Amino acid sequence: MSIFSATRNSLILVAVAVSAASCAKSTTLPSSAKSLAAIVETEPVLSTEDAADDPAIWVHPTDAQLSLVIGTDKQYGLEVYGLDGRRHQRIAAGLTNNVDIRPLPSPWPTGTAVLAASNRTLNTLSLFIMSPMGELVWLSESEIETGLNEVYGLCLFSNSEGIQAFINDKDGRYQQWRIDIVLRQGVRENGRFDDSTVLGRGTLLREFAVSSQPEGCVADDTHERLFVGVEAEGVFFLEANANKSAALNTLAIVDGVRLRADVEGMDIFTVGQAGYLIVSSQGNSTYALFDRMSPHAYIDSFTLADDATLGIDGTSDTDGLAASSQIRTQRFPEGLVVVQDGTNTMPAGAQNFKLVSWQDIAKTLGL
Repeated sequence: MSIFSATRNSLILVAVAVSAASCAKSTTLPSSAKSLAAIVETEPVLSTEDAADDPAIWVHPTDAQLSLVIGTDKQYGLEVYGLDGRRHQRIAAGLTNNVDIRPLPSPWPTGTAVLAASNRTLNTLSLFIMSPMGELVWLSESEIETGLNEVYGLCLFSNSEGIQAFINDKDGRYQQWRIDIVLRQGVRENGRFDDSTVLGRGTLLREFAVSSQPEGCVADDTHERLFVGVEAEGVFFLEANANKSAALNTLAIVDGVRLRADVEGMDIFTVGQAGYLIVSSQGNSTYALFDRMSPHAYIDSFTLADDATLGIDGTSDTDGLAASSQIRTQRFPEGLVVVQDGTNTMPAGAQNFKLVSWQDIAKTLGL
């Protein structure tokens, strides 16, 4: 299939998965796979069994240490954590599966962001507002009816035409919606938003489909590229602009070693004029590195392992993940990657999210 041409801000793609050491199933790992560890973990989600799924990262407008991780509890709604892993907030929004975030442009106050989540209770696209103070509000009166049979994965995209959402169905269908967030009564006196003052609307822009069950996706806003995971097949890309072709291009196939089904969550980590796409290769709990540009050469793989000193276990069977190079703190001096952990073992408990320093990833892989 065709490969898009190189751009001056070339990125490199990283396919990510979880620690083989923590994974109970038999797996085949790339022979060169390297290992590192998370340095923070969140409190377990309050729901049991298969509950935690997909994270997003909100960057505080003035103090990166006050930034937040928003994670889906697909048995309940959304949970919000500080960078120390402590739970700040819990919202009963329904069976939310995937979540993503984009900052709202001026005249919205700096730090205001919109979040969208795929809601399997209502088969809708759910909208949330994050205030500059770090308070998350569900716009419960602004549910966007998709008409899909079973909503599943979701990601956001922003270009000159506004913020847009891609949402998919387990049957392979994708929809692309423009999201409009408007104030209808002004903000409350204390400067916070609530469901009575903010309204979200959705306009369907286009529909397309992949050949089998998808889930994870991420949009490259700068280059207007959408990366999609087809769980049993691999990673593909297409034009994110709704006015352009939705033809799929192959990036990497499931080969059982570098990528092993299921292909799950993904996000882009930018590094200056370069960057990386991180993709959860759930079936073998590894992280595979590919060059984004043609010929998409495989580079290396890594895992997340236990750290007995910190008492933080490695990850296994990761669903969703998120990455941000804007987080610059003492613990995360070069950025942050957050991954879901399918089996939380230190101590044993409900699923949670692990926070990984990008500095550790870069050092381990020699990036």
